[in-house]
Amino acid sequence: MKARILVLLLCLTPLSQAAIYRWVDESGKVHFSDKQPENNATAQDISGQLRPLNNDSSTTETEKLKTVFPGETPEEKAFNARQKAEQEKQHLHKQRDCQKARNQLRVLRGRVAFEDSEGNEIIISEEERQQRAKQLAQQIQIHCS
Repeated sequence: MKARILVLLLCLTPLSQAAIYRWVDESGKVHFSDKQPENNATAQDISGQLRPLNNDSSTTETEKLKTVFPGETPEEKAFNARQKAEQEKQHLHKQRDCQKARNQLRVLRGRVAFEDSEGNEIIISEEERQQRAKQLAQQIQIHCS
């Protein structure tokens, strides 16, 4: 029963399109409204002269753009994927070099003892240690920036 009433009400409801009226008042000022003026001013219905403002043309506009700018070709997608992989690889190498330089610098800040390939201790001067620390700091600046 409720469904029948709802359908009946929907059928009886007038499908109205909002009218836009334009009129000029006695002082010469132009007015626009969706209601006719209450005074005796002559109002002109300009609804037919206006184009819809909320017309959704996004789909058609997108389709038009796709014809002008078709997007990436498979070759371009493959090239971009290779470029991205190469950049990621370079980034990982840079991070690894950065961490290696930081670790070596941390070691050089304390007491240092180097060993040769036979396991014999190599003594370096403080000046040489500072020089190596300076070189590592430069590497850190290059790789960790």
